[in-house]
Amino acid sequence: MNRKISKPLTALLAMALSVNLVLAGCSKSNNNPSASSESASPSVAVSPSASASASVDPNEPAWKKDTSPFTFTQYFYGTWATNYLWKDQYAAKLITDKTGVKIDRFLATGNDDEYLNTMIASGDLPDSIMLDWGNPAVSKLIKNDQVYSLNELIDKYAPKMWDVLDKEMVQYHSVDGKLYYVPNFYETKDRLQSEIPPIGIRPWFIRKDIYAALGNPKIESPDDLLNVLKQAKEKYPDVSSVGLEVFDVNANGLKGSRSMDYLIYSFSPNLDQERLKADQQKIEFPMRNAGFKEAFRYLNTLSQAGLFDPQLLIYKQEQYEEKLYGANYVVPSQYMDNMYRMYNPKIASTIGEDKTYQALDGLKVNGQDPRYPVSRLMGWQGFFITKKAENPERMIKFLEYALSDEGQLDFRFGKEGETYDMVDGSPVKKKEIQDLEKNDNAAYNAQYGFDDTTLMWRSGKLWDNAGNKTFIENYPDQFEAMKMLARFNFDNYAMDFNVIEPEGSTPEGIINGKVKDLWNKTIPKLVLAKSDADFDDAYNTFLGQMDKVGAEKVEKAMYQKHLVDLKKKGL
Repeated sequence: MNRKISKPLTALLAMALSVNLVLAGCSKSNNNPSASSESASPSVAVSPSASASASVDPNEPAWKKDTSPFTFTQYFYGTWATNYLWKDQYAAKLITDKTGVKIDRFLATGNDDEYLNTMIASGDLPDSIMLDWGNPAVSKLIKNDQVYSLNELIDKYAPKMWDVLDKEMVQYHSVDGKLYYVPNFYETKDRLQSEIPPIGIRPWFIRKDIYAALGNPKIESPDDLLNVLKQAKEKYPDVSSVGLEVFDVNANGLKGSRSMDYLIYSFSPNLDQERLKADQQKIEFPMRNAGFKEAFRYLNTLSQAGLFDPQLLIYKQEQYEEKLYGANYVVPSQYMDNMYRMYNPKIASTIGEDKTYQALDGLKVNGQDPRYPVSRLMGWQGFFITKKAENPERMIKFLEYALSDEGQLDFRFGKEGETYDMVDGSPVKKKEIQDLEKNDNAAYNAQYGFDDTTLMWRSGKLWDNAGNKTFIENYPDQFEAMKMLARFNFDNYAMDFNVIEPEGSTPEGIINGKVKDLWNKTIPKLVLAKSDADFDDAYNTFLGQMDKVGAEKVEKAMYQKHLVDLKKKGL
């Protein structure tokens, strides 16, 4: 999946997800569907903590048998995630006081992929890793025997952990019958029926005061948007016209920027279906699609009209966010939760409520509605325990705690009576805490750190229902915007093309890397082309280069991986 989910992941996303995580394994328990597969698992030395369990009730969860002080290191893949660093937040203190555990979490210095690959190559790994489960580095870690199969750790040290895990996750995430990580945010079948609709794109927004000053003109098509941007440029020349998130194919996929989905699925509403060529047994690169091409041509149109700042092509995320906090864009793009929970409250308190942003509706191209792919999320980041861990026993027991009902309430709400109350059977944060979350999200995260500690979100009716109710009450504007855009959702569960790239070390994976590198270099040429003819020349040159390096071999390999994905999903 995508490399990041912006901001600290908030309660909205967590509550809307339907997750029951399950691990496959060798346990002789009826809860473990893959008992016969574990004979090849590595042996694990018994931790010194084992002796602490003598006087503890054997029916208690394993994590309660030793709550002595214990710290483990953890690398988190995502340099943006400074809110996830374990400091002195309320939730971190609460969890440490209860379990004895503290996570020494750290981020990469520089590029995430380079940093991670260097650690893997040198063997200098931390105790644990939080990493996108679809990242090519996962296969390296497994093939190099650098991470534990969790089946054995669970069976040996925390067998009750199976009780909170879902069997479908085992089928999907197992590798040769073993599970090497527990994914957070694994969703179940009822995801799309949630009261809070999912939004599968980065929406585009418009600054309220500028929109009102222009007379709130209709924006239903790319041409409408272009006209509004031109009018805004004339009236507000010091405000940048369009703000898009960072362009980086390796980090964000072939769209280049996460902000591009809004355009891509307007110009090519049937993109995924059109990429699938079953008769030829291949899944084409999206760059071959005519609508995909026109989405990038639209950016070029904005550029030729002086409505696109070339700096956006080289900006770092922090630079973009700084300008957005200053309301310095007429039409920016942003993860919806961040816009309504981070940027708008800060803008309202520092610059003025009238300069906050509202979501734009979907854009029609040739009268056709956009179509936004949404689906069950098969997980975000996996929790890996490396072979460098000094005490894997204590770590798997902590994971048992993190996934338990008790751990989820601590992680999300804190301590009953202190930071939340039970109201009609549901946990509700204290009013002053809710107010801080709404009005100053940064201060809320720094002080309380809810949803920022264990990072092991899973669903449960108790907290999901409570979260839904609180969200609708506290964020009515966001809720209405979500319902507006959800009109264009379609379920692409059977066509999840985010998980079909060939492994980087294979011949097809090497070719795929070359294609991505070529595309990364081509995007600026397309956006900044001086004419339509120059745009077409650059695009056609790229297609020729792509074919020359062997793109069709990758397309054939992606089709085969798609079939494997369908089989794992039971489709």
